[in-house]
Amino acid sequence: MLEPHNTNHWHRSWPLALLCLLASTVWLLLDRYPQITFTLPSDAIACIIAAIIALAVASRTARPTLTETLRCAFAGALVLAGPSAGTFLQASSLDAGSLTIALTLTPVVIGVTESVLGNDELSADHLWPGLTAAVALLLLLPAPSVSDPRSDAAMLLAPILTGIGCVLFRRSTVAAVWKAVSGFAGATLIFGLGTFVESLPQRTLPPISPAALAIDTLLFALAILALSRLTASQYAARYAVVPLLILLQGPLLLHSLVTWRSVACAVLLLAAAIALLRSSPSEKVPKEGLEDHSLQG
Repeated sequence: MLEPHNTNHWHRSWPLALLCLLASTVWLLLDRYPQITFTLPSDAIACIIAAIIALAVASRTARPTLTETLRCAFAGALVLAGPSAGTFLQASSLDAGSLTIALTLTPVVIGVTESVLGNDELSADHLWPGLTAAVALLLLLPAPSVSDPRSDAAMLLAPILTGIGCVLFRRSTVAAVWKAVSGFAGATLIFGLGTFVESLPQRTLPPISPAALAIDTLLFALAILALSRLTASQYAARYAVVPLLILLQGPLLLHSLVTWRSVACAVLLLAAAIALLRSSPSEKVPKEGLEDHSLQG
């Protein structure tokens, strides 16, 4: 029988666990079903669906003020749309590997942002997990090219926007379910504007894949739910856990060879993930996420 402490920890952590598991296995679906395509319109619609579900639950709680709503919408937009910075900049030369390396620096941005907005001094504990994860991936993935200004901007903005969004979202005192509604609404606006700009040259929208829509909706819902229950740094562990799970799938599913580089990468990613998932003394784990009126279902 599980102890109460372990039960509470799992109650807070299961959305992040499912998020990492789903995000790390999407590539298997794409490999088997190449017709599944993720686009800005599908992102926007997925956010709308998630917002409607959250709104149905939020009707049972008091509404926040307009100012609080706008702050949460801004933070949620950064959390969900930040990793898609390359798409918004139409940086076609920014490959998935470069973006993955860039996003591992999200914990570093979170540490800096927490220090700027709070009273805590920036320490090595804020910096080394993200830097370790980035170094780990550099052992296996090609170093990002810095020859394209758009790619450079995307790699810089992705972790900065995501990290700042995570901190702002967690620092909000609005009821968690209304934070979710506002966050989804803000992300809908960003993805909607991106869709409008993207469709201007061709004056047409790309086809929307139902499978991509379903996956996006689940990923976005789990992301907001996980961030509502964990600290910003703990949530950022997804950017170390997901590459780690993908790396482990190679020998297990593809029967690829295990090299010293892959082993070293796995060890460093694991160390970074554990460090981030542990509660930091300067950042308390929220007592309530979406405990009451959650997005479960």
